[in-house]
Amino acid sequence: MTRFLKDEMAPSVSIVINTLNRATLLGDAISGVFQLDYPSFELIVVNGPSTDNSEAILEGWHGKIKHLRCSEANLSISRNVGIAAAAGDIVAFLDDDAVPHPRWLRYLTRHYADPSIGGVGGYTVDNTGVRWQVRKTICDRFGNAILVDDFFNERSLNFAGTPYYPSLLGTNSSFRLAALQQIGGFDHIFAYMLDETDVCLRLVDAGWHVVYEPAAMIFHQFAESHTRSANRKPRTLYPSVVSKTYFTNRHGQAEGLSSIAKALEDFRDEQFKAIAWMADHGDISHQHRLSLDEDVKQGTQAGMRASYRALVEGKDRGDLAVASKPAEFLPVQKQARLRVALVSQGLPPENDAGIARWTSLLAAGLRDMGLDVHIITRAKAEPARSYQNGIWYHEVARDAAGADVISAKYQVPMGGVAEWMSAISREIDFLKTFGLDLVSFPIWDLEALPVLDDPDVASVISLHTTYALARPYKPEWSTRIVYGRSFVDKMIAAEAKALGFAPAILANSNAVVVEIDEAYGTQISDRCRLVPHGTHDILAEADLTVADKIARKRSNKKLRVLFAGRFEPRKGYDLALRMAAAVASKQAIHFDFAGCDLTESTIQCAKAQSGVDPRSLRNAVFHGDVDRARLDQLFVQSDVVIMPSRFESFGLVAIEAMAAGSPVLALSIGGLAEVVEDGVAGHLFQSENEFVEVGADILIRLADNPLELERLATGAYSQFQERFTVPVMARLVAEFFGEVVTARKERR
Repeated sequence: MTRFLKDEMAPSVSIVINTLNRATLLGDAISGVFQLDYPSFELIVVNGPSTDNSEAILEGWHGKIKHLRCSEANLSISRNVGIAAAAGDIVAFLDDDAVPHPRWLRYLTRHYADPSIGGVGGYTVDNTGVRWQVRKTICDRFGNAILVDDFFNERSLNFAGTPYYPSLLGTNSSFRLAALQQIGGFDHIFAYMLDETDVCLRLVDAGWHVVYEPAAMIFHQFAESHTRSANRKPRTLYPSVVSKTYFTNRHGQAEGLSSIAKALEDFRDEQFKAIAWMADHGDISHQHRLSLDEDVKQGTQAGMRASYRALVEGKDRGDLAVASKPAEFLPVQKQARLRVALVSQGLPPENDAGIARWTSLLAAGLRDMGLDVHIITRAKAEPARSYQNGIWYHEVARDAAGADVISAKYQVPMGGVAEWMSAISREIDFLKTFGLDLVSFPIWDLEALPVLDDPDVASVISLHTTYALARPYKPEWSTRIVYGRSFVDKMIAAEAKALGFAPAILANSNAVVVEIDEAYGTQISDRCRLVPHGTHDILAEADLTVADKIARKRSNKKLRVLFAGRFEPRKGYDLALRMAAAVASKQAIHFDFAGCDLTESTIQCAKAQSGVDPRSLRNAVFHGDVDRARLDQLFVQSDVVIMPSRFESFGLVAIEAMAAGSPVLALSIGGLAEVVEDGVAGHLFQSENEFVEVGADILIRLADNPLELERLATGAYSQFQERFTVPVMARLVAEFFGEVVTARKERR
């Protein structure tokens, strides 16, 4: 078990982020710091001469962080501004395009119990989130880096005059404040590159020890900057050449002048060759090449002048200005937060339906509630981890290792299902290092089934459509006998077993609970919490009110009716076509169909199912499979949304319609009866014929009676705001998750 310092013994830490024109990433760097699990730390952000909206981002954290400015694009000056404002025992540095592991400071600070330690650095993960950027590094007196393996003991190099010494990466480094003050902090000549290497060398020469802590992880993005482009091509080499030349000529004196000259010559040759290679391969223009060549020449001269001046003056300190009085500590007010992981194979925008959409909306809502949220999802290409908009994303690939054990233990099909479960289990094990409290996963495909047996984390199954509930609407499962027996039957049996012993279940409607109890012969209501789905406020995001929508309808004589769903029998698309045909003679009624492209196959299926050729409907437009933005636009443009589904465990389309201020006509099926209040937010129908025939009459009436339509639109939107917003959903789910975690702790 990892041993950390007790909270009362843990040193206070000042985290310093130095930023310049990184507004798009700065918010995540700051919110990532606020996820840290540590008893006493403050955050200092020093903004350089940024020309983007970095200042606006920082103002959003007013009163919670120390917000300072640096007038020059010089990293060492900016770092010293941060150090001067630091009131912690330890100063830790984090780049503005990086996010820390939640226990980063716990791991770093445990070494400072040793009074000889002046600096501690961790391991840094690159922009993939799964590969190392830097682990242990040592440098020579010319600033050349040497990568060593994890078992190398860098402590043996901590002595004054050492030819090699541990060199920490700036974005994952920490230093004792007293040690930084003793050596004068950072040297302002190092505007970019080797600034932290210079500090490490001077610390070691001053008698301090610098060490590595492998578990202290930082996730680093490699964003573009004033010195490099987004594709990592140099915009300028001048600052780095100045730094390298200055460092080599200052610290390499003990190696002799000839060695210094050789080191600088090798460095310049390396730079010129790299520049030529980029030009030859079309990565930079001829003019850019000339500019970079000149940077090397001018940078070398400037670095030499600065180094000789420092040698003549006998400079052995940095340029940190001594503060007239100690800074006051501004502690981050850390609250106890749940850390939860949500599992979903797909996510928007690639998948914007069902479980994927619900997971995305819930994650954002829980984040806004103050929870630390992770989403485990299927990798689109290579596995990756990232932190975006305050949410951790873990993209994992199917993992055959251990899949056979999972298949045998839980009796799930080998291949995709077991391999997906194996991959998720591995990522959950990794997330335990973050202090993971709970994993929530969907009943469909039982994606994180093994977590039900995990003693370290709480778990919740969320109810959506199951294999048993879907089977009546999937006739191909019955015709494919081998597939049905080897896959579908296995999944249904595994679902039944999971539902039988899952300690906590999240349901979106009473209907789905009843249907599952009947389908599986089980009783889950005593372990089940009902929380209806929520969705975003489509009308407000269109900058409209219900009154605006009503006013628009008064000026538009046509009643616009929307069907949004796949062309499959379960969604009742055939009933929607029959309804459109029933009112085809009414020019005041227009239909929009979204969700499926009209191919020859779908047309023939539609004719067979409904007796209606979609191409014959002059009152309808078929928009095909639309993206989320277009679908929201269609919701806003609609006056009525029809939802003739034959099976709906909840009915997300219905609340999306209500969020757009559109009343809903639907079959009284499953969760729809709990979503649409009959006569208030729309109308419910008890049979398919009633839906088509009576529903058609209602559409005609609404087209002729704007007052009734206005009443229903107002009722639909009011029902949405009261019951189906994302904040309402997130609050109820967060309360349930908290209760589940507490109950687990009490059982233990």
